[in-house]
Amino acid sequence: MKKLFDHVDENEKSSVEFQTVWRKAHRRDWKRRLSQSAGPNLAVLMILLILTPLAGYYFINPEHPSDSAQSSANQNEKVYDLSGKVYNFPNQIVIKGETGLPEGAILTIEHLERDGQTLIRKEEVSTTSTGYFQYTTDRLEKDKEYIVKVILYPHLQNESIKNQIGERGENLKKRKNVFWYQRGEVEYFGMKMVGIVNKIEDTTEYVSSEFLRSEKEFSDINQIVQ
Repeated sequence: MKKLFDHVDENEKSSVEFQTVWRKAHRRDWKRRLSQSAGPNLAVLMILLILTPLAGYYFINPEHPSDSAQSSANQNEKVYDLSGKVYNFPNQIVIKGETGLPEGAILTIEHLERDGQTLIRKEEVSTTSTGYFQYTTDRLEKDKEYIVKVILYPHLQNESIKNQIGERGENLKKRKNVFWYQRGEVEYFGMKMVGIVNKIEDTTEYVSSEFLRSEKEFSDINQIVQ
């Protein structure tokens, strides 16, 4: 029996020694593998720490620098327009219209005789925050027709407006209502629309209206030599 226990003890001792050696060997191997993988894992962790805040920022603020650049490009390509109608009341002339111009843009209104040359009065109005404008004046005679012109002169605008349309109006698109003029030796590009004030032949209270048109279109329709 004693020999049996001695044999078991010897086997257990051998087994324990074997397990101890095996564990030490594998512990060294595990440490070596951990050491080898620590470098790449640390690099991945650092990348995640850097990218996570950036990803959160762009998720909350989706507008990228490229979007801002595109927005700036679109601003430069913005089309500024000028349109409206002339309303003929028995005792008043009203011009209402809209533009693609910023708030505070100055529009010059010229009220002329039917020949389109003789100036009766000249006034200025400003665009609203939505780009609209309105002008009202008294009708001189009911049985006469008149010509009205709505003109944008770049040289009359403040710096804020010039920053958008250009110092000399160079950002205004080459549309049919854009015209060229000169002050001194400086060339400018402005916008001009023309309308007719119809005569009222009787005392009937009614309102008629006419569209503002480009000078060429107005001349073709109304046979006025500009």
